[in-house]
Amino acid sequence: MSDFLIKIKAQVKERVQHIQIDALPQKNTVDFCRIFQTGSAPVIIAEVKFASPSRGRIYAGTLSHTDIAEDYLENGAAALSILTEPTYFHGQSHYLSEVRSTLPQAPLLLKDFVLSKVQVDQALLLGANAILFIVAFLDKQLLVELYHYALSLGLTPLIEVHNQRELEVALQLNPKMIGINNRNLHTLQVDLNTAKELIQLIPKGTYTICESGIQNKPQLQAMQKLGFHGFLIGASLMSDVNPGKALNNLLSGGNDAC
Repeated sequence: MSDFLIKIKAQVKERVQHIQIDALPQKNTVDFCRIFQTGSAPVIIAEVKFASPSRGRIYAGTLSHTDIAEDYLENGAAALSILTEPTYFHGQSHYLSEVRSTLPQAPLLLKDFVLSKVQVDQALLLGANAILFIVAFLDKQLLVELYHYALSLGLTPLIEVHNQRELEVALQLNPKMIGINNRNLHTLQVDLNTAKELIQLIPKGTYTICESGIQNKPQLQAMQKLGFHGFLIGASLMSDVNPGKALNNLLSGGNDAC
């Protein structure tokens, strides 16, 4: 595990101790994977992300998280990823619940460093339809437990991998969705070759998501040709004071997303 993930893990363990779940709503009944079945392409999961470990503060505009979420959907996003990690990504759990309240029909992914069932409970309570599990962040047994627990609540897990070893672990779950993150967790550098190599190892029938590094339409089209079903894009959009407009530019082939 990278030094960054070790540091994050300690903080998450502390944060989890303060999560209180009094009662859970009925399980989620909305299949997040419906976004791949509409016939429209490319499928963009646009991310509300105000900062990152590699870049610090990303967003310099004045729009709120709910404003950004609405603009994303109006400009072609199929779904939304909401960062709830507070220290490095400047997220908050209430961002997700407020986006859900504002956009009751939107497919929502909770993106955080999840290592506890109580965080899965919280994801359901906040209104998520899907939840991210990072293979590099979890031992195999815990990954399996959290994966099946999420399914029991009706949540769709997105299993994130960074290399072939992690992909082999992910494939043992037979998940609906696998995300290939092009960012190296040790150097925090991005290399699209990671996605190009790993997608060849994923069997048909699994929805594949390309994460990190998409800056322009030619890159998007190249990854589509390789077989990616969807694209999780955050920093390159949030670098613009109007992330929705940046998404529109990306899809129309105008200026680079950033």
